[in-house]
Amino acid sequence: GYNTEFAGSFTCSDRFLNKIWEKSRRTLYVTMRDTYMDCPDRERAQWWGDEVNEGGEAFYSLSTESHKLFRKGMYELIGWQREDSTLFSPIPSANWNRELPCQMLNSIGYYGFWNYYLHTGDIETIRDLYEGVRKYIHVWKINDQGTVVFRKGEWTWGDWGEERDLHLIFNSLYYLALKGGANMAEAIGRYDDANEYRSIMRSFKTSFNKQFWTGKEYRNPEYKGKTDDRSQGLAVVAGLADRDKYPAILEVLKREEHASPYMEKYILEALFQMGYGDYALERMKKRFSPMVNNPDYTTLFEGWGIGSEGFGGGTVNHAWSGCALTILSQYLCGIEPIKPGYTLFKITPRPSGIERASAKIQSVKGEIASSFIDSKGNFELDVTIPSGTEAVIGIPDYSFREIRANGKVVWRNRNFSNNKIVIGIKDNTTGHVKFKTSSGRWKFTATR
Repeated sequence: GYNTEFAGSFTCSDRFLNKIWEKSRRTLYVTMRDTYMDCPDRERAQWWGDEVNEGGEAFYSLSTESHKLFRKGMYELIGWQREDSTLFSPIPSANWNRELPCQMLNSIGYYGFWNYYLHTGDIETIRDLYEGVRKYIHVWKINDQGTVVFRKGEWTWGDWGEERDLHLIFNSLYYLALKGGANMAEAIGRYDDANEYRSIMRSFKTSFNKQFWTGKEYRNPEYKGKTDDRSQGLAVVAGLADRDKYPAILEVLKREEHASPYMEKYILEALFQMGYGDYALERMKKRFSPMVNNPDYTTLFEGWGIGSEGFGGGTVNHAWSGCALTILSQYLCGIEPIKPGYTLFKITPRPSGIERASAKIQSVKGEIASSFIDSKGNFELDVTIPSGTEAVIGIPDYSFREIRANGKVVWRNRNFSNNKIVIGIKDNTTGHVKFKTSSGRWKFTATR
């Protein structure tokens, strides 16, 4: 297999979640060879829709050696950019040169190249490849309604499955490409580019909601199928959907289930971001149970089933289905970088009905650990912060009376206490009481 170790871990009080995490990591490992590939039992090709999900999963489950495979793929993607600035995958390949617009937007954007830099801090790679990112972003144009001109590319693929509102999918992924592009431009000092992208984003968001929000769901007026769950999730994670739309989007996601395991990742992530973690876990169990509980396979499938129940050939080793690696470690246990290379990161768990959960990751700064116990009267959070880093710690806001850090009172009766060990953080977000800490091991105890 690929030269990496199972350095990350996850365990909790729910047996299903433990099982899906382990199956996801095993599936990820067998899809890593000289490239990230979609599967080991078909063409073994570096499809970038797969790589975006797989690269993100590796940050939470494997050692830092895995970063090299993501980086290699990034150089290959831009290195084979065509004269008209379009991109294609799998790369390199002598028998394939067609553009899948949705996968290319996802690759060079927020969840692709930017996510790599966020977890690694590898600014040299971003400097080397940014110009190719900029060229591809400029392939896309804005129409007279203020949204993106739809480009079919050479394979107009939005996801496996039915009920795909492709205009919505492409518009959300374009916005994510702008978001990632703006962040990368700022990181390397291309401030004019960053200002250009952010200016487009501001007007685009207004136009997107005016054109596609019906009052109860996102829908392209020309689309006649059932409401696309993928599009609702993408609008949330992209930042196109504001908080006032969350209740309506939740109702859509409770009744519509059309996404493949590839796009399901963004739906589950959206549910956690909106504050509906309990339903995210409920939906994860409902959709993934047949493959997770299948006794004949130790890996996850390309579709929700295999054979006639699958997509695209029905393979049984597809790591794009391994979203549990990110969802459970990043959201349930709350480990997520804030600044590139983990110089500053957060641990803001969202228990979502789970009594106990623990996660460890091997970051570029060292091991980071998060472990919580959510009981009837108390919430306990143990964290490990590597040397040379700082962390934002979030205690779920359950109207606790008191919070202690390493035995000392740091918050009481909804007010931060004067102390010399942690800094209370007041911001506009909801859901957590937040503190900034230095490196070391910390135990936070909240009581009602």
